[in-house]
Amino acid sequence: MKLEIELKRIVNEQCTLEFADRPRQLDGKILECKNLEEKNTSLEEELRSKSGLEDCHQCLYVELNKKLAVLQSHQHVPDKNLAKKYENLLVAHEDVKKKLIVKEDFVSHSK
Repeated sequence: MKLEIELKRIVNEQCTLEFADRPRQLDGKILECKNLEEKNTSLEEELRSKSGLEDCHQCLYVELNKKLAVLQSHQHVPDKNLAKKYENLLVAHEDVKKKLIVKEDFVSHSK
């Protein structure tokens, strides 16, 4: 019985010492994590500068805006009479087509 009590006391002391050290261990891990985050940020910046991604993105953005401006400048303003003009052209085209067919038929029959 005395042996069990002594073993429990020793285990309890070890656990107490181990848990007492946990805040210091946690602070060490937090510091390690912050250092790794800083290193990661540094590596990301280095990678961007080496690969020229920022410049590439900026260049593509400028080119896209230029092309967009050109496209917008070429958009037609809708004409109120455009549909009517188109309809008239279709009618005239059909008329000419019919006359041409009649003329071709006449020429082929007269031979």
